[in-house]
Amino acid sequence: MTSETPPVRPSTSGSRLLQVAARFPLATFLILGFSLGYALAFIWGLAYHGVIPGGGLAAALHIAPDELTGGAVVLSLFPAALFATWAASGRVGVRSLFRRAFHWRVSPGWWLTVLFGLPVLTVSLALLMGDQLRSIDVPSFLASQLMLLLVNFIVINLWEEVAWTGLFQTRLEERHNWPIAAVLTAIPFAAIHLPLQFFLDQPVTVASLAAAFGLYLVVGLLVRPMLAVFRRGTGDSLLLVGLLHSVFNRTNNENGIAATLLEGGARQLAMLIAVVLLTVVTAVVIRSRLGRQYGAELAQRSRTAAASGTA
Repeated sequence: MTSETPPVRPSTSGSRLLQVAARFPLATFLILGFSLGYALAFIWGLAYHGVIPGGGLAAALHIAPDELTGGAVVLSLFPAALFATWAASGRVGVRSLFRRAFHWRVSPGWWLTVLFGLPVLTVSLALLMGDQLRSIDVPSFLASQLMLLLVNFIVINLWEEVAWTGLFQTRLEERHNWPIAAVLTAIPFAAIHLPLQFFLDQPVTVASLAAAFGLYLVVGLLVRPMLAVFRRGTGDSLLLVGLLHSVFNRTNNENGIAATLLEGGARQLAMLIAVVLLTVVTAVVIRSRLGRQYGAELAQRSRTAAASGTA
């Protein structure tokens, strides 16, 4: 455990739910977030399969059904994170969480690393492994990828990381070192994505769900440590953590940067190597910030600024 002062909790007299949530904020977050997320996925599933009206929503929005599911499920985590934070830390805790979410005054070097580190490493490694560059319309490519990046970031990934990194992973780092906290976070992170499998127009079985969970878990075991390192390096900027998550998606997706630029079969392996390489190199560079003492200092600094109303 860290030596930091426990957060001031709101009065919970007369409210058993708040008492439980204040004592177990992470369990509260998971129960509320998964309940709401899975319920939304179930309702959308009924609409998608014609049981209730609304099955044409994905087509009307020009969004793939599984992507619409993912957005609804992920966004359900945000209100759960707000409630758990408020129950455990009061309004100061909520203000601190939002302050971290919009913390943008970070060294330009971090901005450049977040925006270009993974794409450059992935494309470079794939070329070294035998892939070839495609001929593309550069202005159209840049415009489309930037638009998709901004939409993903503003609508989904910022709020997703406010929940996972800002609440869940940060609080786990108060009890464990950052790699263990990242591994523990990867498990529910993988589980929350499982409803997507019901909207891929393919048979869903226990085996396919288990395989999907394994794949999501591998992704989580790669991505969560990277995001933890960048949170420390950027001075607790959830803004840049969410942006890095979006850059990862834009680099890795089938309509993403690497798939558009490269011809060949090496890009997926190159992406995995790029994530590990970026995480390890960054961790070595900022190794003095990875200790639990620095994590406690970040938490105290954020609470103090939130309490005083500092931007």
